[in-house]
Amino acid sequence: MTPSSVAFLFFCVLIILLPAQHGHAASSHASYKLGSRQIFFKTPSKSPANSKQASTATTCSSFANGLANNKLPVVHRQSPCSPLHGLPSLTAADVLRRDTSLIRRRFALQSSAVSAPASAPAPSPAPTIIPVNGSSDGRTLTGALDYSVLVSYGTPEQQFPVFLDTFLDVSLLRCKPCASGSNSCDPAFDTSRSTTFTNVPCGSPDCPTTNCSGGSVCPYDNPIFSIEGAFAQDVLTVAPSAAVHDFTFVCVDVDHPSDDMPEAGILDLSRDRNSLPSRLPGPATFSYCLPHSPSSPGFLSLGGDATVGEDNRTSHAPLVSNGHPELANMYFIDLVGMSLGGDDLPIPTGTFGNASTLLNVGTTFTMLAPDAYTPLRDAFQEEMAQYNRSSPGFAGFDTCYNFTGLDVIQVPLVEFKFGNGESFLIDGDQMLYFDDPAVGPFGMTCLAFSALKDGGGVLSAVIGSYTQVSTEVVYDVAAGKVGFIPGSC
Repeated sequence: MTPSSVAFLFFCVLIILLPAQHGHAASSHASYKLGSRQIFFKTPSKSPANSKQASTATTCSSFANGLANNKLPVVHRQSPCSPLHGLPSLTAADVLRRDTSLIRRRFALQSSAVSAPASAPAPSPAPTIIPVNGSSDGRTLTGALDYSVLVSYGTPEQQFPVFLDTFLDVSLLRCKPCASGSNSCDPAFDTSRSTTFTNVPCGSPDCPTTNCSGGSVCPYDNPIFSIEGAFAQDVLTVAPSAAVHDFTFVCVDVDHPSDDMPEAGILDLSRDRNSLPSRLPGPATFSYCLPHSPSSPGFLSLGGDATVGEDNRTSHAPLVSNGHPELANMYFIDLVGMSLGGDDLPIPTGTFGNASTLLNVGTTFTMLAPDAYTPLRDAFQEEMAQYNRSSPGFAGFDTCYNFTGLDVIQVPLVEFKFGNGESFLIDGDQMLYFDDPAVGPFGMTCLAFSALKDGGGVLSAVIGSYTQVSTEVVYDVAAGKVGFIPGSC
């Protein structure tokens, strides 16, 4: 018996004896981990129609049940429960191009800066839990911006699905009248119906621009993004018992969604003093878990529950401050190295220096500087040499394989290593792109990382939402760290 036959027989025995640790709803595969590797195997197929009906009913039912527990229903735009369900889709290649464009525009004017750690423990307030439902598929809009929550603005409340963002430093909301003067641009906030709506005047502490004077309204003028609007304030309600008065946001006067302005708006979760976490009582602490499929619920947690645990499941990464003042509201972590399949990658010392690793929910796939991406790509190709690699690549990725016809696949896993000596081992689902989610890895499958082509001399890595799915990511700014809790949704 050949070594490969022995290995295959060994995997088959393990499949029989060990329970699968990772199920995949409405698909025909499952998987489990063996150390720093993951084994994918086929399972009996389910009826697509019945599976879809069941998952839809379960998801929407879970949102309804959550209302009784002081949980605001939050949906992803790919969920059948979402008011944004049915938006047009883009290919993974389109998403890669748009993410690259977003990073290039945002960091083109920046230069290299010196980092400094930020830390100072503080107590946490009572929690507010907001369920989230989502999909890691790359769809329309710049980068990911896939994950939305339902919030309300104004008095009386007007409810809108807004996308989570940690990148833009401001909350955005489409407002009436629209740019053309028409009121037919729904979903949009009708400011005339709110008794608590006010414009932010020039000269106000909440007006960040110096390009206005007198009693005029404070304009939103961002040279990087093609968005025009004005700063305003109103009541933001994120749960029945959690309302923020005089919440500052930008009223955007556009007729139609664009690359920079999604359907209804964006909810800012950055370090900015007017972001939602900053405006809640207590320290600016929050967490989210981004689900991997439209049928799976996730959550956004604000307050007491969003604290970094000290258990064996949680990995911790130090939060560090990039020295450039214009980047102070973003979340940079102290990444120092990576491994694949348990072996350290030969990444040159200093590649991840200067607080240059950005943790971001507003871009999809993780991008690495060439000095880090090339060793990862080469090591992955060497580990997967027994499989037939697709050349050229597929969907914008350069390392792809067609696993059609196989029954078992073994994949080495990526591990991120942090400056505090801890590490975070990600799942195969967080590092592989499946062209057909129904068959998962048993079709065209790609390494879901790309080379960072232009970080403006500031970035060495951007860890996107695809790498974060199914993991609760806890931002504890006061304690100066981020926690990663795998398998949380």
